[in-house]
Amino acid sequence: MAERRARRVPTEIDINWGFEGDCPYTGTIINMTVFGCAIHNKEDVKVRPGQIILIRFWMPLERILKVEVVHKMLKDVDVFGAKFLDLTKDEKETLKELVQLFGKLEAKER
Repeated sequence: MAERRARRVPTEIDINWGFEGDCPYTGTIINMTVFGCAIHNKEDVKVRPGQIILIRFWMPLERILKVEVVHKMLKDVDVFGAKFLDLTKDEKETLKELVQLFGKLEAKER
């Protein structure tokens, strides 16, 4: 089994997402690393690998991040994996802090 490049932590981050800046669809980031995330697509909107989408969420301020759909997962659940694109230094640092925070929460639940 290939070793992961970064720690993946379970999350429950509500987001809005879309193909344009208005991000009209709802979803939840169900896990994340500093490189990408898995998004539960609550509205059954069709996505395919290679598509660029925008996700809006608060981390701690409202941000819109660009991601690329890299794969669809789980046949029975509408989830897709995405990698973060064009992150600023500040956004990278905030994602790192979020992964650490959710990692601590996961450790407490064990």
